[in-house]
Amino acid sequence: MHRMFRILAVLLFSVALFNSTGCRRDIQIDEDPDAQLLFSSDTIVFDTVFTTVGSTSRVFKVFNTSSKAVNIESIDLAGGSTSPFRINVDGVPAISTGDVLLRGGDSMFVFVDVTLDPNNGTNPLMIEDSIIFVTNGNRQSVVLNAVGRDAYFHYYETSDCGEIWPTDKPHVVFGWVIVPSCCKLTIPAGADVYMHHNAVIAADSCATLEITGTSAAPVKIQGDRLEPEYDDEPGQWGYIWLSSLSKDNKIEWAVIKNGTIGILSDSLGATANPTVRISNTIIRNMTLAGIYGRTSHVEGENILVENCAQYCVAIAYGGRCKFRHCTFANYWNIDNRTTPALVLNNWYKVDEVTFNRRNLTQADFLNCIIYGDKDVEVGLDSLTTGGETFDYFFANCVIRTDQPTNDLNHFNSFTQSRVNNNPAFTDVTAHDFHIGLSSSAKDLGDAAFVGQLPSIPDDLDNLPRLIDGGPDAGCYEAQ
Repeated sequence: MHRMFRILAVLLFSVALFNSTGCRRDIQIDEDPDAQLLFSSDTIVFDTVFTTVGSTSRVFKVFNTSSKAVNIESIDLAGGSTSPFRINVDGVPAISTGDVLLRGGDSMFVFVDVTLDPNNGTNPLMIEDSIIFVTNGNRQSVVLNAVGRDAYFHYYETSDCGEIWPTDKPHVVFGWVIVPSCCKLTIPAGADVYMHHNAVIAADSCATLEITGTSAAPVKIQGDRLEPEYDDEPGQWGYIWLSSLSKDNKIEWAVIKNGTIGILSDSLGATANPTVRISNTIIRNMTLAGIYGRTSHVEGENILVENCAQYCVAIAYGGRCKFRHCTFANYWNIDNRTTPALVLNNWYKVDEVTFNRRNLTQADFLNCIIYGDKDVEVGLDSLTTGGETFDYFFANCVIRTDQPTNDLNHFNSFTQSRVNNNPAFTDVTAHDFHIGLSSSAKDLGDAAFVGQLPSIPDDLDNLPRLIDGGPDAGCYEAQ
């Protein structure tokens, strides 16, 4: 019986081998010297790539439009092993390969990425190479093109005391940059800062971080992937952390986007002077919060915080805050958001039975817009059974909430008249949170709040606030 099974197995193997070789003999090879491949793109372009930082992969397809198979004699990266480009042909990494059989009407993928060497210069460098395909002696090529840019690279470093970052080249942060105790780091107007995955800029105890952009030359802070598909991709880096007892931190005229938390501010108590003052700044696309204060003291003027996965602004564990002419707009649409655009909180859970409560001594929102696509965009989360304060006030604001707002100690009459009154932003899908002349925020503001020090006579577009009567609520005057 066993001998019969062995004979049967040999016969089955012989039949399979015959069928396999028979099929191969049936493949007709197109040997026409004019036979050509078709490419989904004849030029593969990489947008700006930082030197020493690899790109994401680009991909194109190679088509055989003939009804017969073709034998691609060779596929070569023209620059060979010295090329900054790397290719992968249908799943196989290669600098050079050949005898690739592509059946009639079939296609295959070619992946390309690039890592550029530093050029020690401030100007971008152009890099070009090509992939050469030879079929039946017919030579075709796909051009590879990349723009490289050198940068200042910061790898897990402590800044010098009093350091001012130069602006002739961008800065790329890996890991962290820490401002040491009782020192100051200044990131001046025109600086471009690119943060690698999970990267953090932090101010230590007694340290100061100053981001001092201007209207004409804002400081830009974002992820270090520059391909277009990453332009609005959140969660690419960590956060700016103003640690407990850091002091006199200042952020003005900055664009901060695509991280986890834009500004994380700690101070372990509501100090007399703000832990951080933020002005004329845009924060967007954060996977947790735009501004997150933890028992901190935060003040802000002319701020736009928009589209964050949880909160535009979270004032947690008590503390103090004051915001004037700010727009907190949350229309996050990547997944389901269940949290409000703004939350005020004065407690946290230590364990299953213990809650730690702290005082929210001040939370003023003056001439602001707090709106989004949820029914509740102002969250009031208090535990005050131990006598702790939970003091907040919305004056001349447009807000969205389903909570009672008839207490004049917390909502003035102008705010009460604008509850759930849509401010009619220009285009929330395009991140355009300007308002028009028919907006509910038009002329809502109180001019007295504009003149409070520091004075904010102009909006985020540098338009005068009092040119046509009363100022408008939010960071932009109506146009």
